[in-house]
Amino acid sequence: MCPLAETRKKAVFGEGPFDAPAMLVGEAPGADEDELGRPFIGRSGRLLSSLMEEAGLPREKLFITNMVKCRPPENRLPARKELEACRPYLLAQIAAIRPLLVLAVGNVPARAFLHTGEGITSLRGKFYTAESEAFSFMVRPVFHPSYLLRNRSVEEGKPVSVTLADLQEARKFLEKAIPGF
Repeated sequence: MCPLAETRKKAVFGEGPFDAPAMLVGEAPGADEDELGRPFIGRSGRLLSSLMEEAGLPREKLFITNMVKCRPPENRLPARKELEACRPYLLAQIAAIRPLLVLAVGNVPARAFLHTGEGITSLRGKFYTAESEAFSFMVRPVFHPSYLLRNRSVEEGKPVSVTLADLQEARKFLEKAIPGF
């Protein structure tokens, strides 16, 4: 059993349609998520939801989850053994949903899906192909909304504006793949 289960209040497995064409995958639940058992509902989640809405990619159309399903103490990054403990759950979610696209929110999921040590700043802005056991899907890394809360400028080229552009490109990808999306 993962040691995070000992300190959590609620496991946060995810939410959204099981036939979603896209998944949004963060690193781990935060304090609000741990309290309520829902992903991306705190300050960061509200900012991400508003950017998604502005990009024409409402959260109701995506399945939203995290790499680990329980909150790490003191909001630290998940440890390797914690990521490994939750990996079967995430892989089962991906296999069940079969998304065309995964939005990898932040360094932890971007590095995990793309098997790289590169950081989110150099990874974002592009689509990548990833493989699951039975199918392939596209991955689009985006900045984590907690980073955007610390870097609020909406000037062109700044983190908020490039995240909005990444989300708009994700929407365009889905519209091209699924007429009427």
